[in-house]
Amino acid sequence: MERSEQAGLNCIRAAEYGPFAGELQHIFLAGDLAQPCPHPFFRDERLEILVCEYEAGENGCFHWHSGITEYEFVMEGSLAYQDAATGRVGRFRAGDLVMVPAGVCVRRLMDEPCRTLAIKVPSDHGKIQCRQCPRDCCQRQQEFGAIE
Repeated sequence: MERSEQAGLNCIRAAEYGPFAGELQHIFLAGDLAQPCPHPFFRDERLEILVCEYEAGENGCFHWHSGITEYEFVMEGSLAYQDAATGRVGRFRAGDLVMVPAGVCVRRLMDEPCRTLAIKVPSDHGKIQCRQCPRDCCQRQQEFGAIE
């Protein structure tokens, strides 16, 4: 539910999106969102801001963004990212700020619960996973062009 900008200060209160935290892993608070959102958000093409909540074992799939730099601030717990090109795993704890440059293919690894604030610059829907990726990669989880 898009929140219209009003003159002066604007706000989305935690009480407005908080009830969706157990239901949604990613709560988008700002961005040029393409899918319907059950809680308020500010439309903004310049960036996306989202609160993420992960449980242990909720690992992600390898993916990359062609023109998006992603920043993730760890608020509680810890998470790790694995770089597909090098296989290197970086572990990050509360207070750490992670930056994933455009074009870098990573996957999220969750050993414990974690809460983060993520910012993507700019807001764009382009996410390239293995089945769309033409790169030659030893980390490939799906064949190029394969249908799930």
